[in-house]
Amino acid sequence: MEDKKRTPSPLPAVITAGLYAGILLILRLERDNLIIRLGIRLYRQLFFIVLIAGGLIVIALLVYFLLNWKQYQTQKRTQDEETARQQAALEEEALEKERHREILSVSKKMDAMRLKELLATYETQTWSMLAQPIAKIRMQLDIMDEYQDKLVHLLETNGADSLSNTNEVLDQVEQYLCKNVRKVLNYMDVADEDSEKDVEQVKLRLNACHEEGQKQLQQVQEFLFALAEFLNKQGDDDNSMDLLNIYKSTILSSIQED
Repeated sequence: MEDKKRTPSPLPAVITAGLYAGILLILRLERDNLIIRLGIRLYRQLFFIVLIAGGLIVIALLVYFLLNWKQYQTQKRTQDEETARQQAALEEEALEKERHREILSVSKKMDAMRLKELLATYETQTWSMLAQPIAKIRMQLDIMDEYQDKLVHLLETNGADSLSNTNEVLDQVEQYLCKNVRKVLNYMDVADEDSEKDVEQVKLRLNACHEEGQKQLQQVQEFLFALAEFLNKQGDDDNSMDLLNIYKSTILSSIQED
């Protein structure tokens, strides 16, 4: 059971002060009788001893109080620090849940970078037993980023501003990949990593997600080659533009949701 911090109790000091005051009061009230029985010299010695004892008691109580107060302050500081750490941990947990909710939100454009961070966390922590298939999906998002960078570079170096709408095609493919990843992550959130059956089900979904992602990445790669071929033959009388539009239509139709 956790020890509760308590302020030093004044009760010992109150009791001691009461006893001491009672002794002094008796010495005062019975002064004449005591002098008659003990003599003035012995009475004075007794009174002096009581005063000295009272002073020592006061000093002892003061030391006792100070030591207990210091211990109380130390315990209070330690408990306050522990409470602050627990509060910070709770806030961080709540913030992490909020970030998780935002990452998987269907009400806004999904952030591939944050999805990769979440996959990396699952890969090294909760679902480390499936690190390899998780890593393969995370790498697909990296490859998608590379393809998008290559498209931007290709259009910029060739001054093909009129084809800037092709960026939207790759953006849609990326969102399609992200949504498929979200589906797997949602299942991982409800599955039990300690259950062999659940682990196997998650593995099957990861493999299916990877397989679908590979199809889309293959189409994107072919689309980039077709775009490069079109740019290389600008001004020539050929059907490369028609071929490029066919690739675009094929990609867009393949990612349309039912």
